[in-house]
Amino acid sequence: MALNRSYYCRNAPRWMPLLLDIILVVLSLLLDVRDLWFKLRWVGPHNTFSFSTVDMKILPASNAAPLQPTTSFSYANQKLQRDSGWSSFLERCESLTPLLEEDKTRSFRHAVGKNCLIGESTNPIRATDIVLTSSISVDSVAWAACELLYKHRKPPICHSPIVTQFQERYNFQDKLATDSLISESAGELPKGTIREIYAAAPGRDTETELIELLELISQSSPISATVCVEGFIVKGSGAYSTSIYGCGSPSFYRSVLIGSAAPMISHFLRDKAWLTSDNLEFMGMTFLIRENHRSMFTMHDSTKGNGKRVLEHRSLLNVSASGSLYIIMVLVDLGLLGFSICSVVEISRYMLWALWKPLVASEYQTSSARTTKLGYGVEDYTRVLQIGLLWSTPIALLTCISRLLTWMLVIPSVHLWSDGIIGGGGTHALLTMIRFYDLVILCVNIIWNIFVAFDEKGALAFVRHTYVSPLEVMAISATVAVISVHLGGLQIYGLMRDQDRQRLSDRSSFGNATAIANAFVVHQNTTVAPFDVYYPLLVTIAIGALAVGVFTVLRFHLASSMPPRSLVRGSACAVQPSTAESSLSATSSSIPKGLTRSSAGILKQPVSSSSLTREELTGSGSLPTSVEATHLDEISEDRLPVENMIDNPIRACSLVRRSWALEKLSDGQLLLLPASYLKYGIVLLGKSMKTRCGFMDTVQPLVHSHEHEKLNELENEPHQIIARNASKLNLR
Repeated sequence: MALNRSYYCRNAPRWMPLLLDIILVVLSLLLDVRDLWFKLRWVGPHNTFSFSTVDMKILPASNAAPLQPTTSFSYANQKLQRDSGWSSFLERCESLTPLLEEDKTRSFRHAVGKNCLIGESTNPIRATDIVLTSSISVDSVAWAACELLYKHRKPPICHSPIVTQFQERYNFQDKLATDSLISESAGELPKGTIREIYAAAPGRDTETELIELLELISQSSPISATVCVEGFIVKGSGAYSTSIYGCGSPSFYRSVLIGSAAPMISHFLRDKAWLTSDNLEFMGMTFLIRENHRSMFTMHDSTKGNGKRVLEHRSLLNVSASGSLYIIMVLVDLGLLGFSICSVVEISRYMLWALWKPLVASEYQTSSARTTKLGYGVEDYTRVLQIGLLWSTPIALLTCISRLLTWMLVIPSVHLWSDGIIGGGGTHALLTMIRFYDLVILCVNIIWNIFVAFDEKGALAFVRHTYVSPLEVMAISATVAVISVHLGGLQIYGLMRDQDRQRLSDRSSFGNATAIANAFVVHQNTTVAPFDVYYPLLVTIAIGALAVGVFTVLRFHLASSMPPRSLVRGSACAVQPSTAESSLSATSSSIPKGLTRSSAGILKQPVSSSSLTREELTGSGSLPTSVEATHLDEISEDRLPVENMIDNPIRACSLVRRSWALEKLSDGQLLLLPASYLKYGIVLLGKSMKTRCGFMDTVQPLVHSHEHEKLNELENEPHQIIARNASKLNLR
């Protein structure tokens, strides 16, 4: 059964589909611009804190069961090795009650301490209730504490790599973190007084707390198991900022909670929560990712009216990317955007512009316009603007490079969704993830091209009874990705943090819960293994390609009992692209046998009509069944002239296309639709063709003998002039 497009004439203006194509292409280009802006502005090299997450915790009742350590402690500073220093906070607090996560793993990052001692050991302050969260890494606390001490008052740990290499380790700009403190101060301050503003005065309580904290860190072994926390003293409902910092040792029963030094140290640590760094290396090039949070706390009563209090932990999250591979990713995306714009301009200029004015004018004409010289109607040009450059080998390689590098930015995005991301950041991250369907299309094309190489005729018979559109591939890929996230198949973020020890999971210190903390490993390289990073992506692409294959086979099964729907008959409502271009008047005697008048016979191939008259082939009604079945099968066994010219079975390879339409029968001639030409790098220019932008020498120019002689004469003319001048010099 051939496609019947007469509804274009009856129900809608003929220029409406082209206008819709323009709108869709503009939206597609805007999405490309948005993706580039997202990579530069939201996850660029500068701190933007563009993302936001909210973690809601219900505070436990007064009779809630506290944490029970698996080991018993007799006195402070008792040496006892554990997996983390979480249990050491019981040295300062009478009890710790966990605020468990909602993932049914009985893990916790927040805890409520009862009757805790805050401040220096000789003069502490007792707080009835405090909230602690293990979001600060030990190297961040050590670096911040050393920044608050005068140089001659710093302990040896301040000169160790854990502190001196801190900014380099996380790719922070080499400047003091006190800029924010100074900017918040009223008025401009002399440069000579900056040290006096934030440094702890010698002999004061602030310096004593900082030295005790650094002493605990330096004596802990291993330092990576030291747990550092931030928190606040609970005083009722309202908003809170961090007013407590502290650390617990994993090797002896001791912890420090600083209070008087917290206002100063918070200016260094307020944007260092859950600080992590990842480094992807390839052939000496690097891709650096840094993630850090800024915490804000709110206490309020539950909206359910059950008398319970709720802790709302809101985090402003920053994801910063840098390195040579990041620059390459941005440049590749710029290049792909430029190619896309060039492609749209090229198609509009050479294929659609000459069609637009007569198309609009034909709406007011009562007579039916003739088809274009190549036998195409206006409906054959629908969706041509949407034909991407993904079938070009250079563009496909650039797309793979861009998507593979972008995956480094998708990993934290998946983690954000699991943490409850809110605001526009989630939308931007989702739109960036959707673009990975390009890799599924490339995978499907590669697999299908292998089938075509083995059985070209069978592949052509298959694609004439089925197809899959890029939009369907995108929907299938998105569904697979969402299911993978829901089932935990893309939870690579947690696995990476466990492997590089930047997240600590302590399952042995407490018998009834697992303690989670932000961690740091002194001699651990944060370089991630490419296989560990890209394994979930490869699995998702493979499952997506398999799902696309199943979908295509099901469509083939449903359509195989019917005549092929890939054949489009000539339309009665087509228009001439330009009145300036008169139709060809070559006689049939000047045309080689077996070819037609257009483009020297390359674009068309005659259909055998031994059993059919011309009126049956070009009539206004639907094509007879014999044409759809017998003759279409007969002509499909050989390649079209244009397929032989570029040595590419275009029809057999067109499994991924935007509609059923694949071929057109016009005046007894079989043609490829314009979209098929564009997909494989051919732009139709009236009676000729040219290579499309983004492709490499798809169409080779034809040079006739007399043109070749003229070119030789032009090339030899400078040499003849030089020879004549040389002979004159010799005569002299």
